[in-house]
Amino acid sequence: MKKVHLEFTPVQYQKLVEALFLGGWVTNTTRDDLDEEFESLRDYVFQHYKEAGMEGLIEENQEIGYKDLNVDYESTLLSRYIDRYDEQVFWEKLAEKLSDRELVNLEGPIAVPLNEAQILKKLALEEEIEEDLHINGLEHVKWERK
Repeated sequence: MKKVHLEFTPVQYQKLVEALFLGGWVTNTTRDDLDEEFESLRDYVFQHYKEAGMEGLIEENQEIGYKDLNVDYESTLLSRYIDRYDEQVFWEKLAEKLSDRELVNLEGPIAVPLNEAQILKKLALEEEIEEDLHINGLEHVKWERK
């Protein structure tokens, strides 16, 4: 198999490690089984952590030969990237789902895929809902037990 050779500065290598951690988190968080190809790539890249001066940020379990980010570094990345991502996606998905529900309430059964008029109405509803959520948070969101 042909191989690609890349060279990284220590700073670039650290960003690659962070990207692999974040990508792995997104890839594997919702799965029952780890994506083995992704994990294999991560393990391969993590083999070079000493060359990049990342001792202390990446730790090695000698017994099983597994390398991973140390807990504090991982927590820093989660709070810097994942928490903000989750917050943004939550509000966007909430607006999208509420606009879907409102569109059905206004027009009844919806064509799949949406026709052009429905798409425009849905986008307008999403924009209106996003603005309301930005101002009022969850105050106007209702859930009723059936």
